[in-house]
Amino acid sequence: MRLRFAPILSILLAMLFPQPGKLASVSPNADAPDRLQTAVREATCAEASPATFSDKLKGTSLSNILTGASAARAVFYVSPDGKDTWSGDLPKANSRRTDGPFASIERARDAARQKGGQNTIAMGNGNYYLAEPIVFDARDAGLIIAARCNEAPVLHGGPIVHNWTAQADGRWKASLKLPAGRDVGDLFVSGARQTRARFPNAPLDGDPRKGWLFAAKCTQDDDIWHGNTRFCFHAGDLPISKNAAGLVAHIVGGFHPGSQWGSDTLPVASIDTANRAINTQGTSYFFTAEGSRYFLTGAAALLDAPGEWWYDRAKSQLDYIPTDRLPTSSTAVAGILPTFFRLDGADGMVVSGLQFRDGDPQGSGKFGTDTRSFGAIRLDHSDGVRLLGNSIDNVGVGIHVSESKDVLIAGNVIGDVAGNGIYVGTTYGSFGKSDGARILSNHIHDIGRVYFETAGIWFQAADNIRIAHNLVENTAQFGIAGGSLWGAQDAVHDAVIEHNEIRNANQQTADGGAIKLMGEQADLLNSSIRYNVITGTGQLMNRADGTFWPFGYENINEWPTPISWAIYTDGKASGVRIEGNTLSDNISAIGINGGWSNLVTGNVITRGSGAAFRVDDGTGRGWRPPWARPNRIESNIVSIDSSNGLAAYVYAPDHGPGYVQFAHNRYTGNLNDKSFRIHPSIMPSGEFGSLQDLQKAGADTESVVAPSE
Repeated sequence: MRLRFAPILSILLAMLFPQPGKLASVSPNADAPDRLQTAVREATCAEASPATFSDKLKGTSLSNILTGASAARAVFYVSPDGKDTWSGDLPKANSRRTDGPFASIERARDAARQKGGQNTIAMGNGNYYLAEPIVFDARDAGLIIAARCNEAPVLHGGPIVHNWTAQADGRWKASLKLPAGRDVGDLFVSGARQTRARFPNAPLDGDPRKGWLFAAKCTQDDDIWHGNTRFCFHAGDLPISKNAAGLVAHIVGGFHPGSQWGSDTLPVASIDTANRAINTQGTSYFFTAEGSRYFLTGAAALLDAPGEWWYDRAKSQLDYIPTDRLPTSSTAVAGILPTFFRLDGADGMVVSGLQFRDGDPQGSGKFGTDTRSFGAIRLDHSDGVRLLGNSIDNVGVGIHVSESKDVLIAGNVIGDVAGNGIYVGTTYGSFGKSDGARILSNHIHDIGRVYFETAGIWFQAADNIRIAHNLVENTAQFGIAGGSLWGAQDAVHDAVIEHNEIRNANQQTADGGAIKLMGEQADLLNSSIRYNVITGTGQLMNRADGTFWPFGYENINEWPTPISWAIYTDGKASGVRIEGNTLSDNISAIGINGGWSNLVTGNVITRGSGAAFRVDDGTGRGWRPPWARPNRIESNIVSIDSSNGLAAYVYAPDHGPGYVQFAHNRYTGNLNDKSFRIHPSIMPSGEFGSLQDLQKAGADTESVVAPSE
């Protein structure tokens, strides 16, 4: 007889999303990511009872989201010690080892499909090494995959590497035959990611300013737009002459030549030694120029430092230079899969309490990817899915959601990923929506380690999305970024971004920030960015000679120059309320670019090295819709701590002096007679002036400069 029980995960099938204004009251720290992850795992593990569920989530914002009536479900057990020839009815092998759990998730999935009805796959403790993505479809609607209580199933995105042999030169070699079409994306030894052989070598101290070459000016061709498929190098820079086989350039660039907005991995097509040019398989929307920083990977000749590896496809052989005192018996995993679970049409599935790690770092790059595709967990056309209490690290993209409605992503830990931590949106070309998503109480860290133009959470084509109580830290560019990039096809409305904490965003690019909201659909977003805490937003930008601007640098009198905000709107984003945020130790605090009818109110701004407010009409020039009203900046508390004393910089040559209005702000600190810069000039003092000058020009009402405490 099949063992049956009624685990609380069946409750998840009847979840409903509340409106933001109808949330249950929660205790002060109940939704902190570390606490909620523990609570979610304990509440939704395979053997949890309804009483356990209620007790563990009581007082959290999930307590009125995860509601419904329980029902009995058939359970199929999986364990690394199991066999796919067994029944899957037992969590452990019986004493005679004639029956017990399945060995693979695929076998349990197929058994659940065959049985029909509502089923649970209960995952046992241990390591699972995947050779291919596990695909779920409409036959798996409502299926629950959960860790057994107090157990830690770990899914690895590739095979374990056995039989290392030490060579006389200190290198290790191992035979590794891969499935057709697969390659080694990363190597993990004793749980730590190693370095694909590269030049220059990765800096031992992790300094992001080290380990780069810098592109030279291409003298044989003055067309800077050829920078999408070519960049040039200085004499003596390259350790390789003409042989470009397998070479890949990891290079910083952007939508315009010379920009440092992001990075990409571009396969090298050829090396022109006569003109000192590297020709790449580039794209039409990523450009490089003189000064673009880069390094090279992919050639055996670059393997020369401890911790580096190289895979010889022809010989099916892995070469590795171990770090000091590492034994050849060390556990190693070859990351070959960018996707572990793919849900396609699998409505209502639940994935809870699993660990996903050691994958291929693909995704979120411009070359060879489907927009921002892949994802250790990937959803396509799968509504009502719940991803709860999982750990995802050392992968390409953590979670990728495309054209799937009412998805809940809560209590997960996602870190050390190549691209985005979480992506919720659409697929270019079909432009389906992912409305109603809730992204709650996740801890997302160390994002964009390969592809810089990424975010801890990135969303588009997602109306009525709520992003709350997440901790996001150490990102290459954005903490949270969203909105329309293309127009009406990926428009976002009624988004709420609240109660998040974002630390150390924009650590690798010259243009970015902690929270960014776009609006290329050119209408009112009716969205809010409120009650967030943001600290340490930075920038990283090099000059053409390879030197870098100092950390925290901002200079409004030069261009190019790094730009960085704690919160900003861009691309015509309008109708956004930025309220009650606490912003400290950033560069610029709040920016508005191109949009109308935005309100900035009740924010507390301290210890910034740049302007508190920057307003620019650049992305909205020539656009003044009939509903347009001035942007309002009012009732904020602002401490001006930068050496130049700049409180606000408004540059609106097209939209004019009525583009922004200030009122009821309270300023303290280093204000002076040049604390406000307005272009076109409206103040009697000219382009620069004091708060009094701004008020005389009619652009500020009842703001005050208060004595410093």
